[in-house]
Amino acid sequence: MSNMPSKQIKSTLYQQITMLTTTRTVINTGFRMVYPLLPVFARGVDVDIATFGIVLTLLQLLSLSAPFLGQVSEQQGRRFTMLLGLGMYIVGMGMVFISPNFIGLSAALIIAALGKVAFDPALQAYIGDRVPYQKRGLFMGILEFGWAGAFIVGVPIMTWLIAQSNWQAPFAVLAILTGIMFILTFIMVESDRPEKSKRAPFLRVVKQSLQSRIAVAGLALGFGISGANQLITVVFGAWIENSFGIQLTALAAASLVVGLSELSGEGIVTFISDRFGKRRLIIISIIGNMLACLILPFTAITLTTALLGLFFFYLTFETALVASLPLASELSPTARGMYMTVYAASISLGRTIATPIATTLFTWDLLGNALAAIVFNIIALVATWRFIRISE
Repeated sequence: MSNMPSKQIKSTLYQQITMLTTTRTVINTGFRMVYPLLPVFARGVDVDIATFGIVLTLLQLLSLSAPFLGQVSEQQGRRFTMLLGLGMYIVGMGMVFISPNFIGLSAALIIAALGKVAFDPALQAYIGDRVPYQKRGLFMGILEFGWAGAFIVGVPIMTWLIAQSNWQAPFAVLAILTGIMFILTFIMVESDRPEKSKRAPFLRVVKQSLQSRIAVAGLALGFGISGANQLITVVFGAWIENSFGIQLTALAAASLVVGLSELSGEGIVTFISDRFGKRRLIIISIIGNMLACLILPFTAITLTTALLGLFFFYLTFETALVASLPLASELSPTARGMYMTVYAASISLGRTIATPIATTLFTWDLLGNALAAIVFNIIALVATWRFIRISE
């Protein structure tokens, strides 16, 4: 940590947070635009959606590589890894111009996804290194505005660009914006490369990050809440269509509701989690999400009630997920960078396992998915309530 006066450090950190939240909004836009614009991209490279689905499954699995990239963060520093991730993202976005076909688009999404996998945990570890745990909910909550912001602001802009030009236009704009963010990150984030004597082999660092029961319980938390969410996320569009007919306005309204609920959840964590307690907020949010699972299948009375059910479901999920990030950053402080990547992998694993379960259960309508989501939530609730004890 620098020897600057505390007021100057605080000012610099807020400037960094503003820049890094903008950076996350940019790179998350490239990730989130794929799902609503999937038919457009599929037509652009002349493949059907089922073929494109293979790439989407691979993107989910890529997050399991996070621990290997986490070793870079532990050995080379957080800033180096963030810059590496942004560089990979820029290269990925550029692939659609080198090879404007299905192979090029697939390579673009895969390389960019790897860049995001490198960037996000390194950023979370960077904040964890610099902000006391008692204030970490505020800063990490602000960073998570980049997730909802991508859906509410970024995706509509990318949609407009496609309408004005072609399916490749968003990739050019995102590559340029990420290049600007790369330069700003290099300038504004101080180097934190550890001394060679403090570096450790990969397996030793992984073992160090998981050496306590509380650290393993944290992984169960991430696995449970992400799996529960995926069981509904995969099928809610089909549920809306089955309930109210194929209406683009209904699907657009549902997407907006999801974005607003995410924004609300991030706001709750940002402004109250440090005072209320991260662990307590997670427990209440998981219980709330279980209640939402019980209610949601019976809300398809009107579109309005269905959207209210979705709002409650995603609000409680997003609050639990975002509050879990500052909590996770304190569960293995001696190997924080590695642990955050393992935590990211546990979230991805929950989504990966839940995806085929979701499509199978939906043959019996949404109730089966909702009950299965409750089971995943119970895993997260028991892990947090029984095993995670941490001073707020």
